[in-house]
Amino acid sequence: MSYIEFNNVNKNYKMGEITIKALNNANFEIEKGELVVIVGPSGAGKTTTLNILGGMDTATSGRVLVDGKNITKLKGKGLIKYRREDIGFVFQFYNLIQNLTAKENVELATQICKNSLDVDTVIEKVGLKERKNNFPSQLSRRRTTKSSYSTSNC
Repeated sequence: MSYIEFNNVNKNYKMGEITIKALNNANFEIEKGELVVIVGPSGAGKTTTLNILGGMDTATSGRVLVDGKNITKLKGKGLIKYRREDIGFVFQFYNLIQNLTAKENVELATQICKNSLDVDTVIEKVGLKERKNNFPSQLSRRRTTKSSYSTSNC
């Protein structure tokens, strides 16, 4: 059994009377520790795949297994628990709270994780030790792109 399995996963979006097939019988397996890159043209379903895998969207049909857990059966609080404890998600555009400092934003993230890392260690690893008291608007894009370092073992 693979660590991640997508089995005949479909995702349809309804736009009035039109149905858009974002994923059509997607199938793949990923082994634990394997490095995978998802590539394809615009509209191929890359973001939809990651959103389903990250528990931020649900499949219309099919089955998604992560470490033996069928996440397609999760709803409501089950999805919240999955996102909080089992998955890490780095957004393409950082989602920081503008009136909190860089350190406070990291501290906030650690409050919702089961096995969070030390805040000061995280801040140092992403190269923001000297700017930890700055607000997001005071951080350059160049600096914040390093912030993909995970704040937990989630």
